[in-house]
Amino acid sequence: LLLWVHNLLAWLVLVTGVLVIVRAATRAPTWSDADTAWVRRLTLLVHLQLVAGLALWFTSPAVAAARATMSTTMQDPALRRLVVEHPTLMLLAAITATIASVRVRKASGSLIKAKTALVGVALTLALIAAVLPWARLVTVWTGDV
Repeated sequence: LLLWVHNLLAWLVLVTGVLVIVRAATRAPTWSDADTAWVRRLTLLVHLQLVAGLALWFTSPAVAAARATMSTTMQDPALRRLVVEHPTLMLLAAITATIASVRVRKASGSLIKAKTALVGVALTLALIAAVLPWARLVTVWTGDV
């Protein structure tokens, strides 16, 4: 169940992030509090995703076994990605989303808010996309496990 929630949140983060980028690119002159609320929603989803991921990191037997032998884990690119790179970049993505949300909220003027949202959310999604297990994410939803 936890893995399913983690995967669902990943899709919600991606869709919401793309929505915010589109809104920032197309509604810059008329950026409103409703648009800023979408940035906050994205930040909330990224934080929920991080919590679900950390819960998996601490409860998964596979991850626990990999953590127990870190010297071996660091030599295996797939394990290193799962145990070290993925959680590290996801933590950075949550920090980036939080900073973006605060900066958008505190910015003055529609254009500055939209530009700040565009850059901040693009950076957040770039960090996420860099370590997202795309093949596994898709197979969970198509049933080709």
